Amino acid sequence: MRLLAVRVLAVRVMAVLFALTWLVLPGFGLTDLSVTWDPDWPVVLEASWGMFMTVLVGGPFLAVAVTPHRTAPAQATLLVAFATMAVAVVAGLEWPLLLFVGVLVVEAAVVTALLPARERVLPLARSLSVPLLVVAALGVVPGVLHAERMFAGSRRGAGVIIGDVTMGVDHYAVQGAFALALPALALLAAVWPRGRRFLGIGAGLCAGYVGLVSFAFPGTWAGVPELESALCIGWGVAVAALAVLGPTAAPAPQRGRRAPASPATAPPCATP
Repeated sequence: MRLLAVRVLAVRVMAVLFALTWLVLPGFGLTDLSVTWDPDWPVVLEASWGMFMTVLVGGPFLAVAVTPHRTAPAQATLLVAFATMAVAVVAGLEWPLLLFVGVLVVEAAVVTALLPARERVLPLARSLSVPLLVVAALGVVPGVLHAERMFAGSRRGAGVIIGDVTMGVDHYAVQGAFALALPALALLAAVWPRGRRFLGIGAGLCAGYVGLVSFAFPGTWAGVPELESALCIGWGVAVAALAVLGPTAAPAPQRGRRAPASPATAPPCATP
């Protein structure tokens, strides 16, 4: 029991420290969010960077710190963040972003190794939310098209030209990863009841916030027209609401732990 308590404490401490690397340094998530309403900044690029680093990466680490025995949704979110950043490296020709990818891999590996017990993800419970699936699917094509526009901007150094670079990384590349991550998380929330609320609320919050910033500052760098911004807000609200209202599943059993047998099912004691 003492060893278990030590491991739980260790994973909590490391998860908080890793979250701070995305919220503060080198991720600068909170810093970028703090200027999303300052017209002297490219606010949409700041909002997408800030939400990606804060909600999609830093947030899951904080969730692990709070509930180290129920980490599957947080780990799924980190996996999506990793995959979309890796796509951004290649599609946006943004090789400095590999530093962030590498940091995420190392941190996730450390936390996973320290977990006292790993929550089972497979087999997935079958509880499809059809309304959420429909709404999530509506975001796929716009998300992919917007991501490609952002990756094209990254390839031509659009963020470098306007000076919107963090730790050598063009913000256009991260906004492209952000545009891919949101529909991916929403689709996963629709088919995976265990992570429905965590993933759906995260995706909806991100889409709604960036859509709101884009709507408030039409014509800004990497923004979209007011109608598309309003649709982004509506999509985010719908995803979050359906994730909250839809059916969810109980946490899956954890690897390495066996439930104690009840008196009715316990085997009889052996007698000489």
